[in-house]
Amino acid sequence: MIKKILLLTALLSLGLVSAFFISPTFSAKNNSNVELASESPQVTVPVELPLEQRYPYVVPPKTSLSQVLRSLDISAQEIHSIVQAAMPHRNLARIVPGTRFQLFYSEQDPSEFRGIKFRFTPQEIIHVQRVDGTWHAEKIIKPVTTKVVTFKGVVKSSLWESAAEAKMNPTLISELAEIFAWQVDFAREVQVNDRWRLSVEQEFIGNEAIGWGSILSAEYINSGVAYTAVLFRKGDEDLGYFAPDGSSLKKMFLKSPIQYGRISSKFQKRRFHPVLKTARPHLGVDYAAPTGTPIRAVGDGRVTLAGWSGGGGNVIKIRHNSTYETAYKHLSRFAKGIKSGTKVVQGQTIGYVGSTGLSTGPHLHFEFFVAGRYTDPLSQKFPQAAAVPSIHLADFSASKASFLSQLPEWDFN
Repeated sequence: MIKKILLLTALLSLGLVSAFFISPTFSAKNNSNVELASESPQVTVPVELPLEQRYPYVVPPKTSLSQVLRSLDISAQEIHSIVQAAMPHRNLARIVPGTRFQLFYSEQDPSEFRGIKFRFTPQEIIHVQRVDGTWHAEKIIKPVTTKVVTFKGVVKSSLWESAAEAKMNPTLISELAEIFAWQVDFAREVQVNDRWRLSVEQEFIGNEAIGWGSILSAEYINSGVAYTAVLFRKGDEDLGYFAPDGSSLKKMFLKSPIQYGRISSKFQKRRFHPVLKTARPHLGVDYAAPTGTPIRAVGDGRVTLAGWSGGGGNVIKIRHNSTYETAYKHLSRFAKGIKSGTKVVQGQTIGYVGSTGLSTGPHLHFEFFVAGRYTDPLSQKFPQAAAVPSIHLADFSASKASFLSQLPEWDFN
């Protein structure tokens, strides 16, 4: 009983506090998809209580909801009624471990259990409560608001460390590398003092950050050369990233089949083979990377080989068209669904770095063929994809001005 009284006191305190919470909105310049904040100076938004205080109980692994509630002195009959009331929204008999919840008790009688609220996701809540002796369930979908935030950094040792120093989620630096994958080979061309900056949507429910939206604009300065990307959004659809003049950032092939890695050996007509101990041509590029590193198809095409091929170990070959073909060797394994005849798209993970075949350590041996002949992939230049259609240039120019204005100012010395 004492525990329930203390719990009631805490919950009442939380209820009184939460009654004064105002769902915040966030400002973003010229972005029609982002809710604008009130300019009233009287409105203040307190810091939201931690999740563990708002939902103090959690369903442990290998434990049913019934077991958890029985340990909290909820009767079997009440548990049955709660499960039945919630059934139109969720089957609580199959509740996922890790789901958090809170309990409610009567203000007049702290021993009287009145309700339970489950937090399935930051957006989805189910509230089950007893009203006039009958249990009712309500599904609550909380609105998602969006704020535009910015980050910037300078490479001192690595791109990843520059993101950490900027206190930015590392997934965003990965997305930045994807955007500029046709302009910069992030496996070998990142230099000390390279600079980057971006603006990105961050999603919130109340004061709780729940994830990231789209990068709206970005710039990467590589060895003094600046590359700028702007998202073209038409309505609710993101149509890709383009240069400020409307030209596409994409090209027929990616600059590297591995997003992050080190080139350990380049294309050479004569090289000493570390396993065979003899001089022979090295007709490809080696990327040193840990076993299991994802390997991407550098262009659209169809797999013509996915299997063991002598000294190449596990090999994938892709025919892109009548002129171009690529090969990926020494793989530890193939990605799910990859086999001869499979169609693949540019950037798709097709396999993982390994050390199969004649290999002294984990790496990818990448080969590029033009009209059936081995060619140095690092020396190739390819045409760009289509630019923004002329009928959409006015819309692109309008959104471009807004998104570019949201980039943070450079302030590096």
